[in-house]
Amino acid sequence: CHRAVLANASAVWRTALESSFREGRDAKLNIVDADPGVVEAVLKYAYTFELEPEFDVAVAVMGLAHRYEMSGLVARCAQQMLDGVTSESVAVIASMMNVYSEHEEVAKMWPQFLNIVVRDRGLLESAMRQVKNG
Repeated sequence: CHRAVLANASAVWRTALESSFREGRDAKLNIVDADPGVVEAVLKYAYTFELEPEFDVAVAVMGLAHRYEMSGLVARCAQQMLDGVTSESVAVIASMMNVYSEHEEVAKMWPQFLNIVVRDRGLLESAMRQVKNG
């Protein structure tokens, strides 16, 4: 059943679907403030535990995964970002890791990210050059 899959994937969704509010009564969740492709990727993960391997997908999905408390998906996104550290992506990854640093899975990966960056002078220089004045 669709409801059971969604409830199992996210504690937030479970609470909404089991409530007496509209989501629970109608058995319908509306996610209107996200790109449909991102929502589709999150739903695919809920059913299959698979995430497209592209770096941009991980970046796009991370926020929704965090919002809906999908720890496994947050971890998968963070790992995909770590697997894709390049001079072009290093600043984006640093930013994402900082935004979601309070999440346990992201916090665990922060030291790995730092090790990757400090071992490669090119990555470190790229990260520093991409920092913008506040």
